[in-house]
Amino acid sequence: MDFNNYQYVIAYVNQFGVFAPLIFFLLFVIQAMLPVFPYAIMAAAGGFLFGFQQGIVLSWSGALTGACLAYWICRWFGIGSFLSKYYIRSGYDVYKLSPGVAFWTIVIARIIPVVPTPLINVGAALGGIPFPTFFLSSAIGKIPTAVLYTSLGLALFQARDVKTILFIIAAGISIMLLARYAANRWLNRQR
Repeated sequence: MDFNNYQYVIAYVNQFGVFAPLIFFLLFVIQAMLPVFPYAIMAAAGGFLFGFQQGIVLSWSGALTGACLAYWICRWFGIGSFLSKYYIRSGYDVYKLSPGVAFWTIVIARIIPVVPTPLINVGAALGGIPFPTFFLSSAIGKIPTAVLYTSLGLALFQARDVKTILFIIAAGISIMLLARYAANRWLNRQR
């Protein structure tokens, strides 16, 4: 099989039939809980293999499902009750947590790839953030990265010359660096 031609790769993945998207979805669930492979590469592969719209849906819904599972696993195993003793000693009061601040903190952390996804999931669960707040902020925060990385993968794999590929990579890196710079400035102003 010639994996240098994207049409052959699409044909290879499609031979799994209806299970190909399901397997891809499950890989995103695993990636959100344990980042074994980078999200950007997986979402780019989703755009390449399943097209723009289905790639976005698979990457977004799989990552959101994995984030929610990680959140509930931390809650179910009683890690929160263990930490509540620590919170009491350190003066942290979960009930004084502002839902608006928690919501926007998760949205920004999801959009700007600075904090690893598992840390956001575990931090929200252990920090006492209510699940509806976590779910909605994660759902909104994961949309831009799903769109960006899926379209980036689609553009990269459909590019025919090296100049276009290098331009796409440079544009993607520039956007990420600008986002990180903006996040650092915003965090410094908040302090």
